[in-house]
Order: sequence, then C-alpha cells, then structure tokens
Amino acid sequence: MEKKETRKVIQTGNSLSIGLPKSIIDLLKIKRGDEIEFDVIDNQIVLNKKRKWEDEVDTELLDMLAETFKEHDQVFKNLRDR
Repeated sequence: MEKKETRKVIQTGNSLSIGLPKSIIDLLKIKRGDEIEFDVIDNQIVLNKKRKWEDEVDTELLDMLAETFKEHDQVFKNLRDR
C-alpha cells in the first residue's frame, strides 16, 4: 500500500468496528464472509486474511485422487481389512 489511510472507530452493538479501505480489500481480495485473523505484535495490530484450504489445494489433483480411489476401491478395502 502506498499511503497511510485513517478510519474512525465506531460502536457496533457491544463491539467497536472499523471499515477496511478499498485499497486493502482489493489487494487482499477480501470478500463478504472471509475471515480476518488479528495478532498483536509489539503493541501493533496485524491483520491477515485467513487462508482457506480450498484456496490452497489443487482441484485437478483432488479430482485425480477421487478417480483413483473410485477405480481401486476394492483394493483399498482389502488393504484396510488386512
């Protein structure tokens, strides 16, 4: 991010809230429903978008694994029952 941005803290029910600047939302590709992790390090708040396993896994690999398990289902069952 090139410049500092300031936001006011507001009351939301029993919590305090701030809005995220659009530049940060765009940079981190944050969307409704995403989870944000909060850490306090050296008296500073560090925010990170929580990574979802779905974003980390190769869907093509998952499809290949599913096909392999389907094709060799009986072999896996026989190994399990040994």
